[in-house]
Amino acid sequence: MPLVEIEDLKVSFRQYGGAVDAVRGISFTLEEGESLGIVGESGSGKSVSCSALLRLLPATAEVTATKLRLDGTDVAKAGKEDLSRLRGRAAAMIFQDPMTAFDPVFTIGHQIAETIQAHRRVSKREARAEARRLLERVEIKNAADVLDYYPHQLSGGMLQRAMIAMALSCRPKVLIADEPTTALDVTIQAQILQLIKEIQAEFGMALIMITHDLGVIAETVDRVLVMYRGEIMEEGPVQQIFDAPRHDYTRQLLASLEASFEPAPGGADPTPALELRGLSKSYRIRRRAGLFHEYGDFHAVRSVDIVLPRNRIVAIVGESGSGKTTTGLMAMRLTDSSSGEIVVDGKDISGLTPEALKPYRRRMQIVFQDSYSALDPMMTLAQIIAEPLHIHGIGTPREQTGKALEWLERVGLERSYATRYPHELSGGQRQRVAIARALILGPSVLVADEPTSALDVTVKTQIIGLLKRLQAEMGLSMLFISHDLSTVKSLTDSVVVMYRGRVVEEAPTARIFADPQHPYTRALLDAIPATNPRERRQRSFLSAEEIAAATPRYTVIQTGAAPRAEPQLVTIAPDHRVEAYVTP
Repeated sequence: MPLVEIEDLKVSFRQYGGAVDAVRGISFTLEEGESLGIVGESGSGKSVSCSALLRLLPATAEVTATKLRLDGTDVAKAGKEDLSRLRGRAAAMIFQDPMTAFDPVFTIGHQIAETIQAHRRVSKREARAEARRLLERVEIKNAADVLDYYPHQLSGGMLQRAMIAMALSCRPKVLIADEPTTALDVTIQAQILQLIKEIQAEFGMALIMITHDLGVIAETVDRVLVMYRGEIMEEGPVQQIFDAPRHDYTRQLLASLEASFEPAPGGADPTPALELRGLSKSYRIRRRAGLFHEYGDFHAVRSVDIVLPRNRIVAIVGESGSGKTTTGLMAMRLTDSSSGEIVVDGKDISGLTPEALKPYRRRMQIVFQDSYSALDPMMTLAQIIAEPLHIHGIGTPREQTGKALEWLERVGLERSYATRYPHELSGGQRQRVAIARALILGPSVLVADEPTSALDVTVKTQIIGLLKRLQAEMGLSMLFISHDLSTVKSLTDSVVVMYRGRVVEEAPTARIFADPQHPYTRALLDAIPATNPRERRQRSFLSAEEIAAATPRYTVIQTGAAPRAEPQLVTIAPDHRVEAYVTP
């Protein structure tokens, strides 16, 4: 008997004025130990289907099914005790946002131990010891300390590991992973995916991987369901789906995975649009030392030099904590630098007053990762897009509204959207509005900070295509901050790799991908998800000590300068620099 049996599942949500059909009669099964991927864009019904299987949907949901069975139990007729047994021992779920899955007022150890005691007859001490063993199994090195941490004290990757540990605490027969790596860095994503596969094999669990990322599907599952607007478009073995997709929608998804864009034609002006010289940022932090506190400096960014040529796209890549976003915010003067220069059109703006800086604000704009928090929820889209014109006193109110309507169309939205509010839009639509607001002043420099990291693969391709088209039309110079190396490869002209606040390598994009020289760059590239199941491989992840040991060493002819103990950027080819130890 299959572990999961779903037949003709329908889910709708009651709303004012009617109902929204989220799932429209889908059917599938899952055998013990099998790996199933459910792929589709936001709103396709993939998460709703699995939430219905565990009876986790809100009261506004209406669920019907000819068959809805988990581990032999009819879920639709299950009572509270049966549901409590099913949620944990039969199936456990890993959510996209681990922060919302943990209670912020209790420690990690308390919450995992509580889950263990809810399903197994063990003492509090035994449950805590088991919680520690589980944290160690998901490769949290300081598990004894993490037991007493609160959720906010862990990074996204660490918190995701802790949630996997909590899911495993009940030894479930099926693990449901709902977008478990969407907002994670490429290296952390690869580690989490490899960890899930190892644990699945070790515990003999079945796996349902819910995602919009075909790279994740290629890495992890044996069979795939492709969903669109609440229906299954295609189903089959993963290799067949990638090699010979039958449905047009599946082919569209795969085309988005391989999308590429032509580089912009060269510009004649040799003066960079933006130049960062020796830019640094440090924070004063307080640490406990016995009964007292001691103060020290945390160096978030260390003496960064970056040149952004005119009409070019330069990527800054690196994992969380590498300093890439801080560098972008300092370039925009949204965060003050500790030292260094920010040169725009030949003028150092790092020390300008807010009033003197205002004319430069027109030339430099930014698009943030989270468009929802970046847009005022109390303003209509027309008001949001026109706001920069109002701030800079450009045009009459009527002219400002007219230009906002033109920009709505320019970013691919109808003028009828003008009276809508941000909460009425999808993530991709909100990002289009954010781009329109950033570009309505006609800037020469755009900083794009992870603008596509939380978007579906098809929407991501649309937004990248839009940015590329507008960049070519307007002659924009763009600083593109991202951990998505697949997008960086297809979009940018050159790449700056940051690690622990330092630039460790920079080169033209093609050269970085073809011939990376720094061990950290190679580790980033090795972590990129496969684009076909045939490319699956076991990955090894470097520690900070291993990266330091593998840093290149060059012998040069000294010209009077004393050798440095610390690594420094060395030019090894035209436009290609790498951090290395230099000896005479």
